[in-house]
This record gives sequence, C-alpha cells and structure tokens, in this order.
Amino acid sequence: MSSESNRSTTARRSDNITDRGVTVSDGALVRQIITPLRRYIPVGWFDWEPYGKRPKSWWPDLLMFLAFLGLAFFVSYPSWLVRLDWEVRLWAVDANDVEWLRDLAKAGAEFGQARTVATVTLLIAIWCALRSRSIRPLLMYVLSFITLASILGMKHLLGRPLSQHPFALQEVSPEGPLLFTYHPEGGGGIPDATAFPSGHAVNSILLFGLIVMLVGGILPRWARLALLIAPPVIVFSSQVFLGQHWLSDEPAGFLLGLIIIRCAKRVPWATIPLGPVAVFDPATRRTILISVLLILGVMLTPTLHLIPALISAAVLPTLGLLWLWLSIKAKQHREAALAAAEEAEGPGPDGDPEIPSQPSDSHRRV
Repeated sequence: MSSESNRSTTARRSDNITDRGVTVSDGALVRQIITPLRRYIPVGWFDWEPYGKRPKSWWPDLLMFLAFLGLAFFVSYPSWLVRLDWEVRLWAVDANDVEWLRDLAKAGAEFGQARTVATVTLLIAIWCALRSRSIRPLLMYVLSFITLASILGMKHLLGRPLSQHPFALQEVSPEGPLLFTYHPEGGGGIPDATAFPSGHAVNSILLFGLIVMLVGGILPRWARLALLIAPPVIVFSSQVFLGQHWLSDEPAGFLLGLIIIRCAKRVPWATIPLGPVAVFDPATRRTILISVLLILGVMLTPTLHLIPALISAAVLPTLGLLWLWLSIKAKQHREAALAAAEEAEGPGPDGDPEIPSQPSDSHRRV
C-alpha cells in the first residue's frame, strides 16, 4: 500500500491500459524478459557489444607497469632474480627426462602460441561479425592484436637471450641471462630470438581475454573464469618446465597482457564512431570476407622473409585504402541516385510542394 500511496498522480497504471489489454514500455520489456535470456541467445539477435565492465581506474595499470619495470631492472644485472632464473632452468634440464611430462608441456605451451590461439580468436570474431552484420568485432580484434607488435619490438630492444641451451649461453654471458646480451642464436637454435618479456604469456592473457570480450555474454560464469585463469597457468607451467623461457619472463608478459586487455575494455567498441569506415556498417558478407582476407595478410606478414614482408606491408594498406575509397564513392553514387529518384516522384499526394513524398520500401533497400 505504501508504494501505491507514494505513486505520482501523473503516473497511474491506467495510463497504459487500452481496449486490447495492459501495455508496458519497451524499456520494461527489455529489463524483465529480454535481459535475463540474453546470455542464451545468439549474437545475431542483437547489436554486438563486448562483454565486461570498463575499468574505473588507471592506478592498477600504472602499478602493473611499474612492476614490469621492476622486473626489467632486476634482470639487467646479476641480481637475486637472475640467479633464481638460472637455478630454475637447471632444475628444468633434469625434469625434462620424463617424456610424457615433456609432451604434455608442449601441448600446454600451445595455449600461448599466437598461430593457434589468434586463429581461434579470429574465427570467433568472424562469427560475431556475421551474426551481428558489423565489422566492430573485427576492429576490436585487429586493434588489440596489433599491440603485440610493440611487444616484439620491446623483446628485441631488451635483448635477453632465450634459455633453450643454458650451458652454451654461459659461455656468452657467464654472469647469467641478463638483458642486452644479444646472443646471436638467442641461447637456442632460433636466430636473433629474445626472451623478455614472454610473448606466449602476453598471448595467454590478451587473446583469451578477447575471446571473453567477444562471446562472454553467452557463456556461463565458470566458462569465463576458466578461459581467463587456466591458459596463463598452463602456459607458465609449460614454458618454465620446457625451458622455453626464464622464470621471470612469464610474469613480465602477464603484466603487459593485463595492461593491454584493460585498455581494450576502455574502448566503447559497440558505439565508437567509425569515421569513414562507417561505410562498412552494417556489413555484408562480402565486406566481412574482404576484411578477413586483409587481416590474414597482416597476420602472415611477420612470418615472411624481409623483402616479401616489406612488400606485403606496403601492398595491404594500399589495397585497404583503395577499397575504402571505392566503397565511399559507391555509397555517394547510391545516395545521389536515391535523391534523384525522390525528386523525380514530384510533390506529395495532396499536391503540396512543401511536403516531400516518402521514399518507397524498394528505395529504402537500396
């Protein structure tokens, strides 16, 4: 009774009563019926939007970056952390004698392998794009994934050798696996390879985080937690056991991955203005297909030799810009044709020249 007595005199239940029964506002319908079911409904039923809340503060990001700088400092000279890295690596040499454990660890390391997880993430982004007829999921994937290029640049700048052959490395860096050692074979059989931070660790945070952002709304809570927690733990254990990275490389990669995914969550991907790219939204299947081909080309570029990679890096953006320009011109041509057709229809049905006639349904589909 108290709620009825406090109800405003201008807002009464009888306001929405018609001869067909009681009606409710669209907002109430969404809140009461659609929202609880949304997690079980395919993406295509709604406009796509990433799952997850926007981080409220930059302080965690700043603290994580300072922690990364702290790790980099302690591995830049023969510190306690460098000695710990060395001791753990020597332990792993003996532990690798167990063949079935080694095979299991190799399988676990794939959870941080870009060629595997990035491909799965791209397929999920394509599914979201097709179901929602939008290129926004692909844009989120590309812009977040390209940040991994900065990690590769950082690895080569810091120049810490890999840990595959610690005894061979000891001849080059007797004080330990320090930064700026620049061993030609990276401590292993990979030319110019570097270890700090671990790219696999970054991938296990960033790519699985993107998967949750793409389809987390239709996954149960336990599945989201498993995707966010299990891969980093598996990658950490596998790479340290196999000796693919020093112990301190892993937390450094995790910190950078968390910073990148938190930055991705701050972008309103579902509503951010697309600028000239808005010509592709809503997206057709052809638009999504061409976008995916360009994305695949960008992903394959780092795997090519120097000259093909430079050619690919020049040709792909040129093709993308040409496609954008042609699409904008085609849209302008369609709009001009539609305006001419409306003008040719003449005045409205009552003969009033000031009232334009409404376009037909067939024109709206153009």
